[in-house]
Amino acid sequence: MAVIFEPCTHPSVLDVDGRLQAPVNSTLIQRVQTRLFRGERRILLNLSRLTAIDAAGVGELIQAFNATRAAGGELRVAHATSRVLRFLEVAGVLRFLTAGPSAQCQ
Repeated sequence: MAVIFEPCTHPSVLDVDGRLQAPVNSTLIQRVQTRLFRGERRILLNLSRLTAIDAAGVGELIQAFNATRAAGGELRVAHATSRVLRFLEVAGVLRFLTAGPSAQCQ
């Protein structure tokens, strides 16, 4: 899995591509924590290139959400494929992890 940072004012956009599956290497949470350390509190995960996700990947998203929330921030996901979105819905994370249609900076 690769996570690429695209700098912008608000929100910070992280492109997540490849697979977010076990074994998880914590790249996503590390990148989110780096943004939080820099004072960035609005983070948007662009999932348009995420090809697969499993329970371990959902756990990584939950860790990223919890870290962002603990820092007083907001984490959103955008551009998830219908398959990924359905998995997130079934896993129950869309109740607290906001899914938005756009990854544009505001």
